[in-house]
Amino acid sequence: MNVVRIAGLWLGPLLWLCAASAAEAQSPPPFDRRASAELDRLVRDVCRRDVVLLGEDANHGGGRTLEIKIELVKRLVERCGFGGIVFESSIYASLELERRLAQGVATGGDIVDATGQLWFRAREAQPLPAFLLQAARDGRLRIGGMDIQPVARPGRYTGSRLAMELSAVLDASRRGACEAEIQRHNRHDYDDAHPLDDAAQARLHDCIDAIRAATQATGTDSALARMADAYGRYLDMAMTGDGDVRERAMFDHLMWYRDRWPPGTKIVVWCATVHGAKALHGVAPSMRPMGADVHARFGRRSAVIGFTALSGAFGHGGANPPLRLRDAPPEALEPRMLAEGADVRYLDAKRLAKLGIVAARPINYRTVHAADWSRILDGLVVLREERPVTPVAP
Repeated sequence: MNVVRIAGLWLGPLLWLCAASAAEAQSPPPFDRRASAELDRLVRDVCRRDVVLLGEDANHGGGRTLEIKIELVKRLVERCGFGGIVFESSIYASLELERRLAQGVATGGDIVDATGQLWFRAREAQPLPAFLLQAARDGRLRIGGMDIQPVARPGRYTGSRLAMELSAVLDASRRGACEAEIQRHNRHDYDDAHPLDDAAQARLHDCIDAIRAATQATGTDSALARMADAYGRYLDMAMTGDGDVRERAMFDHLMWYRDRWPPGTKIVVWCATVHGAKALHGVAPSMRPMGADVHARFGRRSAVIGFTALSGAFGHGGANPPLRLRDAPPEALEPRMLAEGADVRYLDAKRLAKLGIVAARPINYRTVHAADWSRILDGLVVLREERPVTPVAP
């Protein structure tokens, strides 16, 4: 997956918290009694698991899915005692968040920076930062990011201080040049005078290799060593196009958080279903998703939940208008499971297994795949109608 630069989308912490409170006060409950009962069944199904991966369409553009995932996170934390959440987001900014939480100075803006603009540029997601921040301050929840991609935004950690802090472990003779090289790459400030050519890639690799060696040799703070290693793996992925490097890194970081957090911490993983899947039989068999390693490690103590929809639209708006979901064939999973008129339905592992091979689109709303979904997922939320996310103002 290519690195995406997202700029100018951060809202100040006060605005985030006020907007979240206003949205909760003015909006009607997003779930009727029947839909809430289906979510209760899902929560009961996974409440005792050690790791629950909450997936979503690979385009990250489902507003209704966002609302449901936020509700599931709240129920898993408040009813089942889940004490950790790890996002498919920047490990760099998340470790800065960890430091700021320990210092007692973390804000809603730090939460947004660490947990990902893929979600928090959506109005539907605005209640989540305030919930995460309060739960973290109360000591009920630990927050992490596992992605190696250094998505940078002006004024925030990856775009401002990451290069300086990584380079600080180097000798003075190399420090300034490496800081400039990493900063340029984080911000993608390349032009005719500074192209991203083979020489620039070699300089980046040399800098990160030197930083990795320095953190190991001096016993520097483990968080900094982890960031240096993550950046090196990111470069390996970006320069070779090997997406499995990212999958392995995300799994390693998830396990790293688990080892650092208190024993027995139950963890929610927030990611795209394509990353959380147990396998991708019939979808992308050449790819080994992060979830395959989670499943191999935890077995039935883990669960991956996917989302799909019968109708509606998805996308982020802005320059690209939302896309309508294509009509599903009558024999597909979505129309069959919603024939009784429900707006939300939860299918557990047994129900998925009984369906056998069936056409559905839990991986990507753009594409229908025929698969035995019980080999890919442990549960599936089926929506009658998906909605595109509602963008917030820059």
